[in-house]
Amino acid sequence: MKCIVCGKRKGKRPCPAVSRENPVKDGFICPPCCGEKRILELNCPETCEYLKAGREHESSEFSKRLRSQDPVQQERNKRILTDNQNVVAHLEYSIAQQRLASRHLTDEDVSRAVKILLEAYRTEDKGILYEKNSDDLRVEPIRMELREILEAYRNPEGEEEKGIVDPKHRRLPLRNAIECLEFLQSMMDAYSKDPRSPGSYVDFLARMTPRKEAASSIIMP
Repeated sequence: MKCIVCGKRKGKRPCPAVSRENPVKDGFICPPCCGEKRILELNCPETCEYLKAGREHESSEFSKRLRSQDPVQQERNKRILTDNQNVVAHLEYSIAQQRLASRHLTDEDVSRAVKILLEAYRTEDKGILYEKNSDDLRVEPIRMELREILEAYRNPEGEEEKGIVDPKHRRLPLRNAIECLEFLQSMMDAYSKDPRSPGSYVDFLARMTPRKEAASSIIMP
């Protein structure tokens, strides 16, 4: 039986995503299509055993990439994740959702958005308020959303948006916001060594993100 997706290789795995879209057909998919298209192009249910196995494999690969960085960067990234795990996860979740909305999104698009934000925040750290936009229509929406997330952590408005900050919410210092962006940049640099895809990092985030769920820690080993 041919793969129901590519029609070229042998379909070896029952695919609940394909079966759900075509209930009258037996949905069997080949391993390459399953690995490349899960979540990104196929509406995989969270109960799929191959999705779970794929995520376990990618989580292991992510850990290897972290360990492949120089010792100083490794320790720095561990500290950033320990101090700002929820913020980093929220940023990653946002990137993942944007990748799911646009199959053409690349690591370079996100990297450019992050670099623009870093330039603005580093300038602010020197006492100068500065904001730079991008003319690229793929980059600017990413920059705006990541900035909105960080600003919400930096300046929580509190109950009913009256400017009263709930004591349970700790303001995110500017230095921490910078470090969260630097963590994202370091991971994109690590994934840029993968020649298979221009979107290795954003694809990873999208595949690791639970479907239709709130932001949570995506990449913690």
